[in-house]
Amino acid sequence: MTDASPPTRHELAGDLTLILAVPALLASIYFLTPTTLQQQLALRPSDPQWYSVFTAAYVHAGVDHLRGNVVGYLIAVSYAYWLCLYTDRRQWFRRTVIGLLVVTPIVVNGVDLLVFGTVLPEVEGYSRGFSGVVGGFGGFLLVAFIVAVWDTYGSELAEVVGVSLVLLLLLLVSVVYAGGIQPIVAGLVTLGIGLQVVGSLYQRDWELPTVDVASRAFAFQLASGGLVVTVLAFLVLQLFPAALVEGGTLTNIVSHGIGIILGSIIAYVTSI
Repeated sequence: MTDASPPTRHELAGDLTLILAVPALLASIYFLTPTTLQQQLALRPSDPQWYSVFTAAYVHAGVDHLRGNVVGYLIAVSYAYWLCLYTDRRQWFRRTVIGLLVVTPIVVNGVDLLVFGTVLPEVEGYSRGFSGVVGGFGGFLLVAFIVAVWDTYGSELAEVVGVSLVLLLLLLVSVVYAGGIQPIVAGLVTLGIGLQVVGSLYQRDWELPTVDVASRAFAFQLASGGLVVTVLAFLVLQLFPAALVEGGTLTNIVSHGIGIILGSIIAYVTSI
């Protein structure tokens, strides 16, 4: 559902305040609250407190941990907001942001509690950090990009682009952990994209789609789309690093994956 009217300056200022309030909150908690309180807010799977399932997302283990999550968040939310403004869906942006900030921490940390508290009870330590929510904003960005393609070029191309992009991002994750391109994975991704393209062409009676925009506008849209895809690839590389343990800290890629999936779901639900 698109917005009824263009946003006013006050509404844009409110959006900016909402966006910047998150890193301000994260920094305030880390720098201005006692370490003992931060430990209480963190999730300890071996001895969990009910509130920590939510609050653990807003505390961090160190400055580098905080910086990485803030940078990832700002990149994802900025591009998602840009796409929402482009498609006149500012209200959708606000609903989705609130949903991500409230729902994603509970689900992601709930899975952490299940995995580390039940399946792997021998694992000690704290589970904390905003990275699962950053993954959620990455999922939101993915959906916002597909919606922008839908609005600009139609549902058929949006479906092809969406499926192809998801498959290519999965291929990127495979390359990270396999140390290179695996022929089987690359072949399956190519097959999936090919089937999607062939299916789309079959529905159109093998007629190639045409772009009804000026060449300069199309070039700008193509460059903008390439930029968003690059940002998504960067976020995936940050959320799924090759080294899972660094400085004695485990990167919880399961939570990151759940965050991306949940963010996509929340973005879809709030768009209805």
